Amino acid sequence: IRNVWFQHDGAPAHKTSSVKQYLVEEFGEQIIGCGDFQEWPPRSPDLAPMDFFLWGYLQKQLYATPPPSLQDLQRRITDACANVTPAVLHRVQREVQAWVQMCILADGEKFEHRK
Repeated sequence: IRNVWFQHDGAPAHKTSSVKQYLVEEFGEQIIGCGDFQEWPPRSPDLAPMDFFLWGYLQKQLYATPPPSLQDLQRRITDACANVTPAVLHRVQREVQAWVQMCILADGEKFEHRK
């Protein structure tokens, strides 16, 4: 975990002292989020990996056809997560790097990204 940073989502349940203690034990100073950690730009879901990639990816995988049961939905979630390969993550990493560069070039101004 030496090169991994944890991005805290700020949910109240995740701000308890036991959760903070666990995160510090696992990630040390490499935590981005609320309060005691490295600050994250406000109102920036486009810079959050889960918002940037995973939720949209899972939605497409899970709901291409309506799941007939809760068990089928759970199976689809497990399968979709298992199908996130290193190659997919490398592609997403390149897209995030390009997006961050556009944020820097926009100097805090609003911009639209087109693929």
